Amino acid sequence: MMNQSHDLAEELKKAVSGEVRFDDFSKVLYSTDASIYQMEPIGVVIPRAKDDVIATIDVARKSNIPILPRGAGTSLAGQSVNHAIVIDFTKHMDHVLEINTEERWARVQPGVILDQLNRILKPHGLQYAPDPSTSNRASIGGGIGNNSCGSHSVVYGKTSDHVIGVDVVLADGTEAWFSSIKRSELEKKLAGATLENEIYRQVIFTKIIIQS
Repeated sequence: MMNQSHDLAEELKKAVSGEVRFDDFSKVLYSTDASIYQMEPIGVVIPRAKDDVIATIDVARKSNIPILPRGAGTSLAGQSVNHAIVIDFTKHMDHVLEINTEERWARVQPGVILDQLNRILKPHGLQYAPDPSTSNRASIGGGIGNNSCGSHSVVYGKTSDHVIGVDVVLADGTEAWFSSIKRSELEKKLAGATLENEIYRQVIFTKIIIQS
C-alpha cells in the first residue's frame, strides 16, 4: 500500500504544476474540518490552475481513486474529509477574475474567501449576499458545494439563489458549464453521449420521479 501511495504521488507530481503532498504531516492537517469527524486522506493536491485540476482527476480516474474538492474546511457535517485525494483550492486558485458592476455579477475562482470578495465589491456598492458565520474564512467554492446561507437567508436567499453558472471539471476529466438554459438547448444536452449529457438525463429523470 505504501509503494502504491508513493507511485501515485510521483505520477501526480509529473502531471501537475501545483503542490503534491503525501507526507504524514499534511495528511493529518487535512484529516479534519470543523465537524467532529476525522479521516486521513490518501494525499493532497494544491492546484495552481484548472489544468492541474483536470490532470489530478485524470490520474485519480485511471487509478480508481476518489477525489474530494475542499475549500476552507468549515463544513460541520464532515463534507471536506474523506479517504481520497483532497484538492485544496484556497492557496493558489483564490482570485477574483472579473467584476461587472453594470450587470451586478462577479467571476471568481473557487478558493476566494467570502469576506475577501465582499471587500472588493464594497466600493462598487455591491455585496455577495450569503452570510454564513464563517464568512471570514469560508470559500465561495465550498459555499456552492454546501449551498451555504446565513442569518439573513430569509431576506437574501442562499447560495443557489445567487449563482449564475459554474465552470466545472467532471469525473472523467472533461469540462462543462452549468447554468440556466433554454428548452432547445436542453434537448441538445439530453441527446448527446458525453458524461455531461448523462448528468442532464439523470437530473431530468430524477425530477420526473419526484414530481410523480
